[in-house]
Amino acid sequence: MKKYTLFIISCFLFLLVYFELDIIYSLFFRTHPNLNESYCLSSDYQNTKAQYEELSSKLELWHEENQIVSKVVLHDPYLFFDQVTILKGREENINIGDVVYDEVGYIGKIIETRRHSSIVELVTSSNTKMPVKVQNSYGVLQKEKDGLVVKNITSKEEITVGSIIETSEFSSITKKIPVAEVEEVYSTGVEQILKVKPLINVNNLNYCLIESSVSYD
Repeated sequence: MKKYTLFIISCFLFLLVYFELDIIYSLFFRTHPNLNESYCLSSDYQNTKAQYEELSSKLELWHEENQIVSKVVLHDPYLFFDQVTILKGREENINIGDVVYDEVGYIGKIIETRRHSSIVELVTSSNTKMPVKVQNSYGVLQKEKDGLVVKNITSKEEITVGSIIETSEFSSITKKIPVAEVEEVYSTGVEQILKVKPLINVNNLNYCLIESSVSYD
């Protein structure tokens, strides 16, 4: 008798939950225009179109024949400051080592390609180590515990706070692309060390340019 009663109660609860969920679905998903599937798709299309038009206007002076524009589609939560995925790959002629940047500055380089996507190693990555130029001096940009620094500066020139760090012709990136801004200058007694801040905002990467064949001006 107890088992039968429990069975009846269970069936009643199941039907109650089922119909309640159906009512909730009808109220919010079938009738609410903001949650309608076609509305959401249309809204997403309009947002994407607006972003593309904004990007096009920003990059109009930058865009050249050997550049490819791509959307940034994924941030790895475990490698947030190290990598992002873009929506172009081998089929779009993306290769390992290609330079990635936007209208603000240097983003990183391609380290892995797939058919229609690629992984970009960011300038903020723990693996960053690249020759750069600041004012008339050269040094090496690298990631340390407290952030990005420039070491091994080749001259005694006085570097000023606010100076822009650029890519160097002595690296595989043979185009002047702004990378970072000098925030602090200090000396070890042997060399100047620059504490720098990347120009890009890794929290707000939407589109980028990829370039494989670049020239230094």
